[in-house]
Amino acid sequence: MLVSAGAFDELPTDRCVAVAGGRAVVAKVGDRAVAFENRCLHRRAPLAGGRIEDGVLICPLHFWRYRLPAGTTPGSGAALVSYPVTIEDGEVLVDLPDQPEDDRPMRDLLLDHARSWNREEGM
Repeated sequence: MLVSAGAFDELPTDRCVAVAGGRAVVAKVGDRAVAFENRCLHRRAPLAGGRIEDGVLICPLHFWRYRLPAGTTPGSGAALVSYPVTIEDGEVLVDLPDQPEDDRPMRDLLLDHARSWNREEGM
């Protein structure tokens, strides 16, 4: 599913921005744009609003760092989930996979599980 991230010329160079209701983030890197899942590898915190300094995206919660444009972590080489990006007539388009049926945050999934768990049977 193609979603617009807006005009390339209007993307900030100092931070990433959320697109598609926060499903992904887009960062401007020189003359191109890159897109990643909006989840840090550390604690799955949102990356939206993360600073970009010297070609490195910094998670706003615990300051994990990802080298751009690949989205890899220094040292381990682990990488953020990336999405294809195209620029057509100055507009940034991100190709996101179809949204899973249950795309609730992990916290909500765990709370629902805890509410349904029968303590007597689980012991």
